[in-house]
Amino acid sequence: MFKKHPLTDYEFPEDYNLWRNSKIQLTDERLEICGHPVMESWEEPYMKTLAEIATKKGGRILEIGFGMGISSKYINDQDIDLHIIIEGNFDVYTNALNFAMNSSVKTIPMLGFWEELVGCFSDGTFDGILFDTYPIKKEYLFTERFRFFKEAYRLLKPNGIFTHYLGEKDPKEEYNELASNVGFNKVSYKTCSVNPPEDCKYWNDTEILAPVIMK
Repeated sequence: MFKKHPLTDYEFPEDYNLWRNSKIQLTDERLEICGHPVMESWEEPYMKTLAEIATKKGGRILEIGFGMGISSKYINDQDIDLHIIIEGNFDVYTNALNFAMNSSVKTIPMLGFWEELVGCFSDGTFDGILFDTYPIKKEYLFTERFRFFKEAYRLLKPNGIFTHYLGEKDPKEEYNELASNVGFNKVSYKTCSVNPPEDCKYWNDTEILAPVIMK
């Protein structure tokens, strides 16, 4: 593991509109926005695991962060009724629209950040949620997923499942406490084997945990 958060030294836009309108750099190997390493292709087995966790109950799935569309592909391979995608960058959102048009599953991309959009959904709307966003502000490097915990609990149906990019190999007890404090009654983890390249800026281990958080 890194001794400090590997993205600390990056310059953050601190402006949601700048991130929203920034042109992306996208190849088969990686996605960059504002010079930040948002996603890389080595994450595929991890994204597959997260997608399988989020869709375990079938039904209506909320995915926050489209990225390279890896997890979206695996979500729509499952037996689900509806897939809603929230994406904050316009270019990535356009890619999500193209993905939706070619999907056999009813898929609805929405342009915006989760803070702007999740309020339009009623309590208990979703059977599963996959949360994988990139922190727009440096102050959110360690807290982005925790900020969403309360909304995840509200949006899930009873017995629904929430998962997210964890970015840790050994979560602290504080993590379980934060989940419990908003109402989640069960937290477990699946270990996923990955093979990041040596030049990866945000992960340098061959294993990463996928959380399984039950309402």
